[in-house]
Amino acid sequence: MGKLAKGTWVLAIVATLASAGYADWSESFDGGQFGLTWTFVSFPQVAGTFKQTLTPGEEGNGYLTFTETTPTAQGGSAFSAGFGSPEKFKDVRVGATVNVTGEDCHYFYYGLLARASYFIDPDGKMTGVAPGFVADAYIMHVDYSNGPANLAINIEKVKMNQNVMDKTPQATIPGVLNARSYYAELEVVGAGPVTVTGRLYESKGGPLVAEVSFVDTDAKDPWEDAGKQEKVFKEGICGIFAQNEQGDGEPAGFTCSWDDVSAVSDFPREPSLVIDDFEFYADNAQIGAAWVDNIEGFDYAFLDGATASQGYKALRLEAQNQFEPYTTDATCTFAAPQDWTAGGTDLLSIMFHGYYVDPEKEEGDAYGCNKEQPLYVKVVDEAGNEATTTLPGYVIQSGSWRSWDIPLADVAAAGVDVTKVKALIVGAGDGTQSSQEGDDKDVIFIDNVRLGFLPDNEGMDLPGPRQ
Repeated sequence: MGKLAKGTWVLAIVATLASAGYADWSESFDGGQFGLTWTFVSFPQVAGTFKQTLTPGEEGNGYLTFTETTPTAQGGSAFSAGFGSPEKFKDVRVGATVNVTGEDCHYFYYGLLARASYFIDPDGKMTGVAPGFVADAYIMHVDYSNGPANLAINIEKVKMNQNVMDKTPQATIPGVLNARSYYAELEVVGAGPVTVTGRLYESKGGPLVAEVSFVDTDAKDPWEDAGKQEKVFKEGICGIFAQNEQGDGEPAGFTCSWDDVSAVSDFPREPSLVIDDFEFYADNAQIGAAWVDNIEGFDYAFLDGATASQGYKALRLEAQNQFEPYTTDATCTFAAPQDWTAGGTDLLSIMFHGYYVDPEKEEGDAYGCNKEQPLYVKVVDEAGNEATTTLPGYVIQSGSWRSWDIPLADVAAAGVDVTKVKALIVGAGDGTQSSQEGDDKDVIFIDNVRLGFLPDNEGMDLPGPRQ
């Protein structure tokens, strides 16, 4: 959904599923049976394509499989969706374990829907395209269309099956061994504005791999298509979907499966304050003025594009800690002190990834393999009190995005007033000479700096040691 050729459709949604509550629901497919009454729909609505199969697994576990055997150019469906319940949700977190294998992962997307509404166009006359399912929704793609080595996630706002976004927030998952299961999560919170967040985890309850988000309002949003000003979706049903991107001459068919699908309204809400997502800097001069590095006479803070970000842009911090002062950092100083506890937030969250190249295979890279040295964050209050949190040296060799969560209680325990925060510093090094050689530059990417809430289960989402 949302990747088809855009058309000019003016028909409003005229029917939605009935609803009478906001109860949470979940489906494990245990025993190879449905625990809920599922509704499956497709577009175009073609008999015999996008088959749904329940498969019993080991020890009574089961999973749901979608199988498409026919490219769209040869009469197959373009996408299919499944809804486990007709209940409507406002604030909601939709999740599922998703899995693909081998060559099956080419030419398709699968994902999650939230606040969805739809109708069935039985003969294609209402849309002027084809018979089938027509929907509005916030959606998350887990995108395998370019194969497992180029796995990505993105989130969209879809109106009448069409992506209405000129800029779609996305993140690439580095690695060649991505034909495996992940846990995907789509969260939608608020009514005006609406915050839409997509996440990918190593597994359910495991480390966060990637995260993207956008904010939807009733006004003209900067990410919307030219001429678009769509109203927010305030409530709707939740589900899963798969999308067929096969054309002529491509392998026919693909298979993807789901487990542990859920829609939950009772969950800790997302951060009330985004400190910086780096999306609104125009160039290196702007980000260099906002995030000032500590190396006099040289620039080490840069704006990086979508290939290394959790959205469209990120902070790229370069470090040459073989030279004095043997630390490199960037400081964001706030115009007025910030209260980081507003709205009940108790956590500082930062996404980061480093750079790693196999030393035996290193050829033609812009950067050499990052050397072992710590990553640090400093929080400074209005009075100049400072708290430092450090992650050990090998983390800057992480080739994937990781979430670093710092409890504000730890910051306050170090003597910093977290209700009057004046500056935030991120950097690498420990004040001793690194093992970098010559003019080698190490590089660290920073994104989605924001405030949030500690998980109910301490340590569940931690990607590494909490220092």
